[in-house]
Amino acid sequence: MAEGGARPRRLLAVAGGVAVLLLVGWALGGGHLGALTSSPASGMPSATSARASPSARTSPSPTTPSSPTAAPTTRSGPAPGDPLTVVALGDSVPSAASCDCTGYVERLGASLQRETGRPVTVHNDATGGWTTSDVEEDLGSPSTSRHLSSADLVIIEVGANDFDLDRVDDPACLPAATSSCWSSTMSDLRTGLSHIVSDIRAADRNAQVRIAVVGYWNVTVDGAVGQARGKSFVAGSDALTRAVNTTIAGVASSLQAIYVDAYTPLKGDGSLDPTSALLDDGDHPNAKGHAIIAGAVLDALTSAGAVATWTPRP
Repeated sequence: MAEGGARPRRLLAVAGGVAVLLLVGWALGGGHLGALTSSPASGMPSATSARASPSARTSPSPTTPSSPTAAPTTRSGPAPGDPLTVVALGDSVPSAASCDCTGYVERLGASLQRETGRPVTVHNDATGGWTTSDVEEDLGSPSTSRHLSSADLVIIEVGANDFDLDRVDDPACLPAATSSCWSSTMSDLRTGLSHIVSDIRAADRNAQVRIAVVGYWNVTVDGAVGQARGKSFVAGSDALTRAVNTTIAGVASSLQAIYVDAYTPLKGDGSLDPTSALLDDGDHPNAKGHAIIAGAVLDALTSAGAVATWTPRP
């Protein structure tokens, strides 16, 4: 994942028959533009998009300098009370609907509140079973559009449901990165995810929005459930997952988004067994898994300097 107002015009009055130009300094009579602030509702993000129409003002005359008090004031960073808005898009992993636990998106929100000292609002718009095209289409929905309009951070994790996983253990589909089994879907993932990132930037009135794109530890079942399907399945699913992550990371890099590696924290170099971090279905993270992914996202945001940017300075 601009409003403006018309400027009133001024009139110059010329004294008839006299070679003296009289300048009417209306602006010196109190016509300065004041700062406009609004207090957010309790627990809700502030409406950073609201802009006041410019009030009437004239350019200062060469003989009438502007008052120094008219200079606008700017804040170099967020104030402690400014809310931080987080939006999540994607499939069942960020939605955490399968887990009777606090998902990684909400865990991250709590961590950001502790780290920055600011109130954090989380809008989790992820939905189980969604593909990249589903997320792309959802960007136009009223609720998601509203959430994205003032987001400080957007988290995206999608792509696993794009693939026909019935061929994961087909030797003809290896190596996955170059196999014709996946090439068309991989290309569509790259294009769709690129559109999502670009559309988020276009929809968000916050020019400083940070976008984090999260990879997968596996695009299908893993741990004991995956191992029960045999070595060919384990090898094929791992190869496809690595190829998907490479595609996701490439999109993030090309569009100045933050890539979050979820593979290494859960599987190391591929030799770690993630069973203890997964639900019994072998497909979704449990509470431990969500905590691990939340930590990975926070680490990536910290390394990218986002957390420091969001933290008010004394």
